[in-house]
Amino acid sequence: MQQLKKIDLDEIWQKEQGWNAKRKSGRKFDDEVELRFWEDLAPHYAERFNLYRDVYGLGDWIHEKFGENQRILDVGCGCGNFTIPMAKYSRDILAVDFSPAMLRELSISLQREGLTNVKAVRSKWEDFEEPYDADYVLSVNSLYRVCYMREALEKIARYGKKGFILVRTLLKPYLYSLYDELSLNYRRNNDYMLMPMMFWNMGIHAEVSFTHYDKVLRYADWEAAEKEMVEDLGEMSYLNYNTELEPLFKERAEQDGNGYVWHSKRIVEVISYFRES
Repeated sequence: MQQLKKIDLDEIWQKEQGWNAKRKSGRKFDDEVELRFWEDLAPHYAERFNLYRDVYGLGDWIHEKFGENQRILDVGCGCGNFTIPMAKYSRDILAVDFSPAMLRELSISLQREGLTNVKAVRSKWEDFEEPYDADYVLSVNSLYRVCYMREALEKIARYGKKGFILVRTLLKPYLYSLYDELSLNYRRNNDYMLMPMMFWNMGIHAEVSFTHYDKVLRYADWEAAEKEMVEDLGEMSYLNYNTELEPLFKERAEQDGNGYVWHSKRIVEVISYFRES
């Protein structure tokens, strides 16, 4: 495979992901803001966001690829949505996450399941240097605050002596299908394109596939959906199209006694690489 030498992927990443922004604030740049975010979300994360549960067959596919009695490095393990089931067929797991709150939830789940073959380490992946002889590396919806992505991916490839799997939900608004129907502009993220290209540029022939699942959203009333649309589109764009958005939303959404139910098709990317024995 010809390397993409004429394209500076690092420069594109810095620009497209906003790392060269003049105003450096918020979760992206401030660790304390990030930690407070997870402190609030951690107790509810597994219930609200769980690709192991939501994406049919994904967990079984990972099990098939990794096999039994392997050593797994789980990057951005969070509360253990994948760590817990993997621990039941793996030799041992090193689970890495930056959030103490999420690691606390992981510890609770490990104790509840009676699992003793998981070691948790609090660290950003960029700073992680602990020696661990991993067979495989798994990363599920992590690496979203990484400035130097090439280095992070190189480290994943280096630690996974037999291979790795990265799973990422494409970052799109929940109501994107509505916006697409009206040809409206909203923020898109091309990280899912740049990351495989970085692997290919390293000479690592990672495979890319896509799957999806149905995310069910509830809105107490039209005003709740409207607020989200303003955040997604910007106030001016929303005001220009609100007379079309409201009837279209109410036509597409289901309505029950508790408000509106919206089914959002979430697209999931799987980047995988397995070294030949």
